[in-house]
Amino acid sequence: MNSALILIIIFISTMEVYAQILPAFGDERIGISIGSALKIGAGARATGMGESVVSVIDDANAMYWNPAGMTQSKSNHVVFTQTQWFTGLQHRFASGLYKLDDESSIGFSIANLNAGSIKVTTEFRPFGTGETINFGTSAFSFGYARQFTEQFSAGITVRYLHEQVGKLRMNGVLFDAGTFYRTGLGTSRFAVAISNFGGKLSPMGTIRNQGTGPNFNGAEMSAFQSFDPPINFRIGFAMEPILDSMQSWTVSLQLNHPNDNAENYSLGTEYAVTFSEAFPAKAIIRGGYIIGPGQISGGAGIQVPISGMEYILQADYSYTNISDLGGIHRFTLGMLF
Repeated sequence: MNSALILIIIFISTMEVYAQILPAFGDERIGISIGSALKIGAGARATGMGESVVSVIDDANAMYWNPAGMTQSKSNHVVFTQTQWFTGLQHRFASGLYKLDDESSIGFSIANLNAGSIKVTTEFRPFGTGETINFGTSAFSFGYARQFTEQFSAGITVRYLHEQVGKLRMNGVLFDAGTFYRTGLGTSRFAVAISNFGGKLSPMGTIRNQGTGPNFNGAEMSAFQSFDPPINFRIGFAMEPILDSMQSWTVSLQLNHPNDNAENYSLGTEYAVTFSEAFPAKAIIRGGYIIGPGQISGGAGIQVPISGMEYILQADYSYTNISDLGGIHRFTLGMLF
């Protein structure tokens, strides 16, 4: 236990040094990326832990958080998450993980955010012109991960992004990469991941500007500014202070460095208890906190084996409270097989 505490202290010190090397800029970076739907977290388990899961995730949701985490799964996994986002938006995420062998895994995921029809408004017709536009974002991902040694794993994800706003569309290819390292001291491990890395993206298509003034003359526009995708660098540490055949307690720390916002730290915890040896179903509670924005989250889940232990059904729920914006509900259903 003393060795694990020393590792935590070293990890916190490392985060402070990293923050000095890459200083945290604040509001001046907000809004400088494109494809913001990619920032919506996947899975009620992860979000219930305050998104502090880069060193914890070990299932199909690793396709979003850290592809190297796919190697930590002991079985195949499929999962679906429904998120009730702000202003009535619905975000859906489906993912699957297939183990090629004991060392290698592949995964796929589909994410979609659709706002449906939106009224077109102008300066002089704020209640609508009678026209509507459609908005939607979809992302399709494929990943591969391999465990190179008993301690070290790595993975990569290729993601195709498509976004449609009225007559404008945007396409791009992005990449995720991650590593996972077990220290050998108990269950402690480190993980590093970078998400949505790629070139600048720009809308394509033609629109007619509307309004008043010299820049709103009704002319058609077909050239638009390019922006970076929402790149996020994460480094995390996790361990189990309690782990036996009937219960487990996981704690995690994480540094998040997005390219379009200030750096922040996140803390997460998960406690799972097994009902009995005769009926090895699990009940799970989770909690998390993101330091900086002051974002609190919590959740619960259950895993029930069927057909012996050949299949395990899982159901998870999480609630995230975001200051000034309200709460976000997530529901996840999955199966391990």
